[in-house]
Amino acid sequence: MTKTSSTLLAALVLAGAASGAMAQSFMTDKAEVEKLLTGSTFKGVYLRTQSAYTLEFGSDGTLTDTTGAKARWWVDDEARYCREWLDGKLKGNIGCMNVEREDGRISLYAAGQKVVEGTVSGK
Repeated sequence: MTKTSSTLLAALVLAGAASGAMAQSFMTDKAEVEKLLTGSTFKGVYLRTQSAYTLEFGSDGTLTDTTGAKARWWVDDEARYCREWLDGKLKGNIGCMNVEREDGRISLYAAGQKVVEGTVSGK
């Protein structure tokens, strides 16, 4: 291995280590995510459009978004928040998102990308 290629390899290894340090710290306890969301209101920003976004998590598994669209929600065994839209423009769409809680803020991630961030309140 040449000096240049070993320097490049070392730089790549360091870059990989640095990106690992920046990794998200998703919640991993199903009961903790359920407790956080049940009966609460999430208010934040939908990052793709930079628009205000609200989710109301009913204690009965119902979910309503900013537009009034209805869904059902649950937490899967991987402690991800999941929902199935029952009406509105996303009717039939089912998806699960990782939840990150840091410094009083909540972020939701779909396929590793942060899509929503805000706060949870009320019970």
